[in-house]
Order: sequence, then C-alpha cells, then structure tokens
Amino acid sequence: MSNKRSLYCCLQAKVKEDRIYCAKGHPFSASAKGGETIPVLKLVRGDPLELTVCQGCKDFRSMGPPIPKEERGWVANA
Repeated sequence: MSNKRSLYCCLQAKVKEDRIYCAKGHPFSASAKGGETIPVLKLVRGDPLELTVCQGCKDFRSMGPPIPKEERGWVANA
C-alpha cells in the first residue's frame, strides 16, 4: 500500500459539479490548463489521486487511513 497523500484522505478536497478542487485554493497542477481542478471522473473511476502537489502541502488534513484500491470508485472503465 502507498504511503503517499491522496485526495481521498484530504478534508480540503471538495467536489463542485464535475470538478474536484482544493478548498484552500491550491492548484492541482501548475502546467495544465484548468490545473486548479481535476475532473470528478477520476474519482468515479477510482484513480489513485496521489497528486505530486499534495505530497508536501501544509494544508493537507487527513480524514484517516488510505482507502484500499478495491474500495475506490464506482464505475469500471469510465
């Protein structure tokens, strides 16, 4: 199991419409257009969501232990 920080475990990760964003305003990517958010489809598919920018974030607030891969997402091959 990974020891990386995941959006599944961060209290700052929020969903609005079809996007996931950081409640503290941190962008998820500096290089991509629209990098301040990521598509909720990644959550639906159960993608890892262990973003590089989140690994050293001072505002990361853990909700608890990592969610096992087999318990993430709800649509296969979305």
